Amino acid sequence: MQRKKRSLLFLIFSVTIFILGALLPGELRESISQLLHLGNVDAYAHVFFGALIALLLAWLGAPFLIVLMAIISLGAVIEVVQIWIPGRSATWSDMAGNVAGALIGLLVLSLGRCVVKRGHNG
Repeated sequence: MQRKKRSLLFLIFSVTIFILGALLPGELRESISQLLHLGNVDAYAHVFFGALIALLLAWLGAPFLIVLMAIISLGAVIEVVQIWIPGRSATWSDMAGNVAGALIGLLVLSLGRCVVKRGHNG
């Protein structure tokens, strides 16, 4: 139970960071990226957070289809909201990164479960 609570807190934290990063005005986002020497990290961030959020949701017991729909919905809402944020725009490539990340996260969890199951079966 304690592990599930930690996973849930980490999920909430991850979603919050993803949303905050997505809603930063373009100029501020670029300044932070330069300050931290991140370069053009945008595409990787979408894949990373999509995978992380999907992995955590599925780990907490959400069905894979629900996880995928949740990631698509979250990404779509963020992309629409970005239309009104100075220096930001909605892009299909960001949505594709979210979906790719979600699929990677689900694949990692599935493979991990198979490995654990094989380990228990000898």
